[in-house]
Amino acid sequence: MNKKVFLIIIVLIAITGLVYAIREYNRTNKDLKNVNPDYTTNMNTLVADYEKDSSGFYKKYIDKVIAVSGTVKSIDMDGSPVIISLGESGSMSSVKCSMDSSYTNYKSVKEGNQVAIKGICFGASSDALFGTDVSLNRCILIETK
Repeated sequence: MNKKVFLIIIVLIAITGLVYAIREYNRTNKDLKNVNPDYTTNMNTLVADYEKDSSGFYKKYIDKVIAVSGTVKSIDMDGSPVIISLGESGSMSSVKCSMDSSYTNYKSVKEGNQVAIKGICFGASSDALFGTDVSLNRCILIETK
């Protein structure tokens, strides 16, 4: 009797593990197009929040969906993903937005355009020579002006 119970438990554990592995293998990232942002801000405020209190910034923004607006400072179309940097032309600081390749509406954006972009915040860094960079990934273009 004990061997049957033990065998049934082992089979149930194996089936549970297999179902979990299949679900993880087929899991995809959440599409941000229809997700409401946790925070809506502009580029200057986001950078200032990091410069003011980096640990508070991480607690507040990391892994959150953020809608950020600003001026397109540069566009790096050579890499994959395409990176659109928001910032002011005279400033070294920026918000670097790694664009989601599923959406190509960002291809009409040009340097100097006012845009709103939504993405997930995954980090920030600050350097005396290079300024402050806040990084968003899986970004989508919300609006162009």
